[in-house]
Amino acid sequence: MGEGNDVERSDRAKLASLVPTHLGRQPESIDSLMAGLGTRRFYRIHFASGEPSTLIARFEAEDPTPAVQGPDFWLPEPALEPLRSFLEREGLPVTRSHAHLAESGLDLLEDVGDRTLLRTDAEERRRLYREACEIVPALQSLSAPAETIPAFGRVFDRKLLTTKAWKWLHWTIPGLLGRDALDAEKSATDAAFERIAALLDEAPRRLSHRDFKAENLHLVSDPDRNVERLVMIDIQGAFLAPPEYDLVCLLYDLQVDLAEDFVQNCLRETMPRLPDAPAPEISGLRFDALATARLCKDISHLVHAARTRGDSRRWHEIPRGLSLLERAAGRLAHTFPEIRALISVIPALTAAIGSSDSPSERGRGE
Repeated sequence: MGEGNDVERSDRAKLASLVPTHLGRQPESIDSLMAGLGTRRFYRIHFASGEPSTLIARFEAEDPTPAVQGPDFWLPEPALEPLRSFLEREGLPVTRSHAHLAESGLDLLEDVGDRTLLRTDAEERRRLYREACEIVPALQSLSAPAETIPAFGRVFDRKLLTTKAWKWLHWTIPGLLGRDALDAEKSATDAAFERIAALLDEAPRRLSHRDFKAENLHLVSDPDRNVERLVMIDIQGAFLAPPEYDLVCLLYDLQVDLAEDFVQNCLRETMPRLPDAPAPEISGLRFDALATARLCKDISHLVHAARTRGDSRRWHEIPRGLSLLERAAGRLAHTFPEIRALISVIPALTAAIGSSDSPSERGRGE
């Protein structure tokens, strides 16, 4: 079943023992799968006969502390259950479970394949993005006691927002410019995020996937409609956030280049369907505020991964992130002049990215 490091060997041994015990089926082979920037581990289990022919094994990280975090605050993610089962009962498109083994930190899940919203052509992308937007109101209509479904006790708040500013100042600026953030940059960024926080404090909080983007929306065959439908993965981070949060994740995704007119059309079509149906003016303002904060965080994580962990797989996405940040923050600056100071450093960051072909050409920061 393959070799690997000590963790992989331990995982494979557990799977070889647990899968027959709980499913009554013997794995034929087990392939390790490349994960994202997090610390969970994934494997594809192949079976010689029977259905399904493959399953995905998902191991929780032994240390619940995220691989990247702010100075003194982080929001640990609960296990996949009971949220997955709750969403499934409510009719949301999630992967089916074949076994949840909490004591082993293991879930055996439906294999939804490797085709995601990232891998679509222009025509089907338009249809599927609109289908993805329809999931957002469905999510936001749900509620449950936090004691039953922990996602409803996890809230996007000022503490979490502050970590995004901190990462921008301590990871992105040093990591790309090779120097610490200047005092003026720190004060300007803090002032900008204070305005964003004040705006978002007034927003309602609704259930959000939290990482509702193309690579977390897989395409599976739907024989009844003779089309492919979307299935959400990576749902364990769900929390309560302003209504525009998931739409920011989907439409201002570093990995997908969407035309701005299409983005705005999706927003105009989706906003009236949300339970809170925010007015266009305030919704547009909150979208740009959330996009500014989220993009600062996303860019910072890519810089941090390359500089401190040598993981530069997504380094090439940073220029698009900076472009999106300039777009969202630029619109926001008409209402929040404090944002202009944050925008002013973007040309230097973009130039720094363009001056080298890879992160290895510039020394790693801390």
